[in-house]
Amino acid sequence: MSELRSHPDNLRFGCSDGETLLEAALRAGLPMAHVCGGNAKCSTCRIWVMQGAASCPARNRVERQLADQLGLDPQIRLACQLRPSGNLSFRRLVLDETDLIMASQLEGRRTSKAGELRKVAIFFSDIQGFTGLSEDLLPYDVMYLLNRYFAQTGEVVEANRGYIDKFIGDGMMALFGMNGEADAPLRAVNAGLQCLAAADRMRPFFKNMYDISFDIRIGIHWGEAVIGSLGAPGHERLTAVGDAVNMASRTESANKEAGTRLLITDTLYAQVEQAVEVADFIRVRLPGTSERHTLHEVARLTPEAMVGLTGIQKQDQRRFAGRDWTRLMASADLPEGQHRVVARDDFDLILIRNNGRVIAFNNACPHVNLPFFNRHEDLNDPDALRPDESTVKGSTLSCRWHNSRFDLITGEVISWCDLLQEDGTSEGMEMLGDISKNRAPLKTYSVHEWDGMLWAALPPMP
Repeated sequence: MSELRSHPDNLRFGCSDGETLLEAALRAGLPMAHVCGGNAKCSTCRIWVMQGAASCPARNRVERQLADQLGLDPQIRLACQLRPSGNLSFRRLVLDETDLIMASQLEGRRTSKAGELRKVAIFFSDIQGFTGLSEDLLPYDVMYLLNRYFAQTGEVVEANRGYIDKFIGDGMMALFGMNGEADAPLRAVNAGLQCLAAADRMRPFFKNMYDISFDIRIGIHWGEAVIGSLGAPGHERLTAVGDAVNMASRTESANKEAGTRLLITDTLYAQVEQAVEVADFIRVRLPGTSERHTLHEVARLTPEAMVGLTGIQKQDQRRFAGRDWTRLMASADLPEGQHRVVARDDFDLILIRNNGRVIAFNNACPHVNLPFFNRHEDLNDPDALRPDESTVKGSTLSCRWHNSRFDLITGEVISWCDLLQEDGTSEGMEMLGDISKNRAPLKTYSVHEWDGMLWAALPPMP
């Protein structure tokens, strides 16, 4: 039996003769992505062999075909095809918690209402330039990208009390106000803004994984539609039909010519005018219509609207020493030596209690803007430190991606990208070129404890 060691997990496990590395890893509980089921039809299980390359047999036919297609370095192997014949160390190349929760996405709520004419907010989104992306990626990698995207944006829609109507290729249609909720128009707009923020967080991952530029476009309309069940017996699904649906779809498409990301129609704007800040508006004749329509580019919700939606009251903000402070959580919820991820629309904040002191910083390594720590809200054990996360020793933070190290007190760089090669490239990802530049300190924020609560001096939402 061979002994394998996984990085950055630092997990050791055995691999029986004739067993693939993927089979052994899954048996050992290592969360390795394998979207195609281990059939060499995607690259999500790829690994970088760090030590023990001599223990790796040559690529078989199917692995060689995929490696040739993607131009993979000899040290980049597919775990589903590699059957080690000796001890080796390897690094997983697909990380973070979304890989783990993909298979258990939220189920859409169903409603008993059918065949009714209702006013609803109709939400359409799609991925910018998806046709070109799908031509450049393997089919299973396209599915992997879509499922990551839908897993996160679908959660946003449901958190805003929306109903996911359908997925059409790279497009998503959702409905808000199915049960007559008065705040449905505003929740639809908030979902749109939060989906854009989610896309912004996904962009560095997809750039690093596939060297692609990732963005989405959203259009939302408020109007009357018939809500009813469609489909063969036993396969019915609640949906909306009518001109309002077409209007929402065309509004989404108008983003392409306007160079915008989120447009809403005039009828929706009339419902939320006092609750949103608009960056611009356009007058356009949409396909299939004979008259010009006004579409509004939404930038953000007003602070008052955010209070109404989130329930965050004024007592959660305070002014002190010339700065605005935001209440984050109870002090008791952050034990010594533990960390918490505080999700914001503009960035994720990390809180760490270290030697009695609470430190706050942006959950994004200044090198390639990838997260130091995973979000935990969807994991079975939200308090457990995942083995593939960054580490803290004393007052030093070591990034899991390229082992940059930062002083948590000052934010200054201690060492920069120790895992890069001498020419500044990442082994197995040489096609990205020299990525060693742009040394930048950690972005830290001041924290105080008042009345048993943790408060941070954070920048205003953009």
